[in-house]
Amino acid sequence: MGLELRRDADHNLRSKWWYGRYTVNGKRRFINLDVEVQGKPPADIRHAGSTAFECSRALAQAKLNELIRDATSHKSAEKHLQELYELKAGKSIERVPVADISAHWLLIPTRRERSASWERTQCSTLKDFSDYIKNNHPAAQYISQITPKMAREWLHSLEIKKYAAATYNDKLHLLKGFFERIGHEAGVIKNPFSGCPTKIKKTMHRQPFTQDELNAILTHCDELTRPVVMTAMCTAMRRGDCSMLKWESVDLENGFISVKTSKTGELAEIPLFPRLRAELEQLPRVSEYVFPEAAAMYKTSIHGLSWRFKKALKAAEIKETVVARDDARHKASVKDFHSLRTTWITMALSAGVPMELVRRVTGHSTVEVVLKHYFRPGREAFRTALETAMPHMLTGGATPAKAIQAVQVRPDLIHEQQLKKVEGLAATVAA
Repeated sequence: MGLELRRDADHNLRSKWWYGRYTVNGKRRFINLDVEVQGKPPADIRHAGSTAFECSRALAQAKLNELIRDATSHKSAEKHLQELYELKAGKSIERVPVADISAHWLLIPTRRERSASWERTQCSTLKDFSDYIKNNHPAAQYISQITPKMAREWLHSLEIKKYAAATYNDKLHLLKGFFERIGHEAGVIKNPFSGCPTKIKKTMHRQPFTQDELNAILTHCDELTRPVVMTAMCTAMRRGDCSMLKWESVDLENGFISVKTSKTGELAEIPLFPRLRAELEQLPRVSEYVFPEAAAMYKTSIHGLSWRFKKALKAAEIKETVVARDDARHKASVKDFHSLRTTWITMALSAGVPMELVRRVTGHSTVEVVLKHYFRPGREAFRTALETAMPHMLTGGATPAKAIQAVQVRPDLIHEQQLKKVEGLAATVAA
């Protein structure tokens, strides 16, 4: 352990820098001290050299002593922290290697069951983070050695890659939550992601389809996709909920689908429109799933159904399905499978279906989510709804023959006539 010079076979210097070698915590370190060799070195470093050489040696020795002192101090701090934790918790600190972050995250208990696809996505982010630390901060072997500076550097790398704000925030929340849940037992003194701000999201809202577009989509869907798309049109269910729909959730006798949504876990109760009911009655029950082929596809590739749907959109000549955005590297999709959900909600609210019924169908917990993300009427429909709802003295226009009723949010207005309004939406997907 001490100072070293890099020499070749003829004892000539191979490097102009001083090097230091030391051992801490059972691990040997060999490092460039970033101190330049000055003057004329002796043939043997154990002997004295020129005055300039000895001055550079003194600087290098001081730098090496500082490194050893810092490493020893850090070791002592870790040992003190471990002793303190053992005293309070009665067990030893678990040293979690940075390379094993994904495995430890999978062991963290959750309130809801994680889907396999979601686990793959989260583990991919965790691996990206551990790879970044390995490549840029190899000395950080355990998560207790991750510093706020390292966390900020990794987040900055996401900014350079131009991730959308929503994706950036998801990755930040994942790592912050991981250190919050497991950090204390692993010896993390302070969450390195604590205080890191999220990005302001620029939401690109999905646009609803028109009735003509819905008919065109159904016409151009393939055999596997068509019944799933029909279900989405008539129920406002998400792609995964449609693909993984089970017969136990379908009550053909009473005309209802009751299913817990995969995203929020909320119970959605959806009336069966006559056309969808007729389709389901004709399907053979060869599996626990209503659409076994779609379920199998969704389990292996969650994007398979989306790819087939985009193919149908192209064949139906539906334009402007994506728009460019200045805050992300990819274009935003505004007309895709999820737009079927937006379409159902927009049509229902524009037709006067009460908000409480819409939330009961979609499984949303708040009115704000529905209005902010899903109620997207066209400009003319929006104008007609307002002119119909506002007093004639303000609008100065004639009452339309087929007025779109104003959106109602009073729970006391939920009765049989309003249920008929929900059923009336079936006409929008008639062939």
